[in-house]
Amino acid sequence: MTNPQPDQPARADRRSLPYPGNEAITAARRRAHRAFAQLFTALGAGRHRLHYGALDVDGRYRLASATVAVTTAPAWHLDADPDEFAAIEAAVTAALEGSCTVLATLVVQTGQEPGPVVCGCIERGWLHGMKAAAVQAAVRPCGGSSAPVARAYPAPFLPDPSVTG
Repeated sequence: MTNPQPDQPARADRRSLPYPGNEAITAARRRAHRAFAQLFTALGAGRHRLHYGALDVDGRYRLASATVAVTTAPAWHLDADPDEFAAIEAAVTAALEGSCTVLATLVVQTGQEPGPVVCGCIERGWLHGMKAAAVQAAVRPCGGSSAPVARAYPAPFLPDPSVTG
């Protein structure tokens, strides 16, 4: 499927969002790949569940989730459902590009304990850590739910390559 061109008429059955251009999308995809590499390095080996939520400029919410198993020995390996990971990769790429996303959050729940959670908020083109109290409020189970209460941890620091070189 080819990318839409600016001179193509909008289809009535599809929403119309600004098209940032191929260069901006390619740059955002590189940033997303760097962000994931840094995130998985910081999280280390284990099973991690990524939850993505965003508000687009047209007022619609977007959600994506993926389970990722990271092994570090004898070599780094990432195992994930390709469709789930492609969906979250595309969503994070769109958020890092920024022209269609108002607010986006990426929450990572690790599987090593009953429910530790780390979180990164996507803003200004990168992942910036959220405070543990904000994460705790976001992942609290609904009243009367039997779901275990997750423990929130501060997100790992991920240096922005455009600032750090």
